[in-house]
Amino acid sequence: MAPPVTFVESMALQEVMISSPPDIKPTSSNINDAAPTGGRRVFKSTGPAFVPIYGVYGGHLLGQSAYAAYKTVDKSFYCHSITGHFLVGGKPKIPFIYTVETLRQGKTYCTRNVQVRQPSPTDPRPLDSEVIFIATVSFKTVEPRGLESQVPPPKELKQWVLNPRGREIAPAVDVPSWLEFTKRKGMRSFYTAVDLRKVDVEEENRSRPLHEHRKVQIYKPVGSFPSEEQSCLSICTHIYASDRNGMFAVTGPHNASDNIIHTGSLSHTLIFHANPDKLIFSNTSEGEEEDNPSSWTILEQLGDSASEGRGLIRSRIWSADGTLLASVMQDALIRVRVDNGEKVDRRKPTFSESLKSML
Repeated sequence: MAPPVTFVESMALQEVMISSPPDIKPTSSNINDAAPTGGRRVFKSTGPAFVPIYGVYGGHLLGQSAYAAYKTVDKSFYCHSITGHFLVGGKPKIPFIYTVETLRQGKTYCTRNVQVRQPSPTDPRPLDSEVIFIATVSFKTVEPRGLESQVPPPKELKQWVLNPRGREIAPAVDVPSWLEFTKRKGMRSFYTAVDLRKVDVEEENRSRPLHEHRKVQIYKPVGSFPSEEQSCLSICTHIYASDRNGMFAVTGPHNASDNIIHTGSLSHTLIFHANPDKLIFSNTSEGEEEDNPSSWTILEQLGDSASEGRGLIRSRIWSADGTLLASVMQDALIRVRVDNGEKVDRRKPTFSESLKSML
């Protein structure tokens, strides 16, 4: 099996220049120059995106949008929040075009708007093609310590990071029928860009009401980071990982994951609470123990609401020492087949039915 794609390879971007009429061509300008207010810069993805089954993983668009926005700000700024809206599903194997516009450039805060397109290679006007994803990325400078407080970490947190490499690789889709399908097909779970491991909390959830059921995953990036981008790539790693398998925190407690007809992220907001020094993943030196629990980060996800064909996922990102690093809110489209005594519409297959047809 080929080695997993590193996070740096997955996030790779090439800046392109804008011509008139709108076209995109490679440019040799400094990719880290700050953009003037009202200006825009355009980047093209050159690395592979993670594809769980069919479409591109949404966390890739979130993480790479933040990375593109980082290319337009001074190194004294770091991303403290991002909000993304998923408009159209991404297609595998077609590059993404990121247009970054400077909305505001202040002394301590600045804001970027990112529009993502996926034009065909023959599109004569690629920057006029359909927008598939938009993100607002806010940056700030580091400030002196002021008020500090946080909710207490879960009492089980230290257990979650024990023996991380011994834990199961998080499945591409954490649904019972998918796990059975991959077992029967002899398919092995794999990871790319971010090593994400599943923590089994099924026993803990049995005694909890539905809205308090949790999904827990731990993660760290694949590969090391260049020293000059260690902070920004670490922050993009957290953004990238925050979208993994969250929707099943809504369907799982109802035992409805196999009955999904259609699901997908609608919007996703992440807010960091810690300064960059708390968010950095350290590069692992040769011979250094990679199974050190302190080098892993915890993603705790809860399904707060399910109604009107949607679900709300609330997540918290914790360091191994119990520091609350970030909070996440995700609004997701979640349509499932429910037998409520009325006539059941079986024209659209459920996820499990689709998998059975492929056996």
